[in-house]
Amino acid sequence: MDRRVFLGGAAMVLVTGGAAAHHGWNWAEDEQVELSGTIREVTIAPPHPALRVETASEGVWTVELGNPTQTRRAGFVEGVAKPGDRIVALGNRSQNRNERRMKAVRITVGERRFDIYPERIQAG
Repeated sequence: MDRRVFLGGAAMVLVTGGAAAHHGWNWAEDEQVELSGTIREVTIAPPHPALRVETASEGVWTVELGNPTQTRRAGFVEGVAKPGDRIVALGNRSQNRNERRMKAVRITVGERRFDIYPERIQAG
């Protein structure tokens, strides 16, 4: 009986560890970059709110935000941005250069700034 409890606990650690890795930063580059464009789509749904942003020269990017609670805490809620709005996203792009995806630490929509991960913003 004790062995089954231990194995169940070990399996739980492995599963939650995998989930943390999926939602972590290990897929992104360390250096932060700015991405400017026009919002094409806004998704607020879990696991991570995201934006589809069309740039002038690189096509459409996926800009991931924080989890829904964290994104809401930054002030980014449904209705503050819509397709057609201009955006500047500061964040860490995917290490896979074939993938147009970034994890945003800050986004600016028009004149409004949303610090999604204020503790991760690198002074530039």
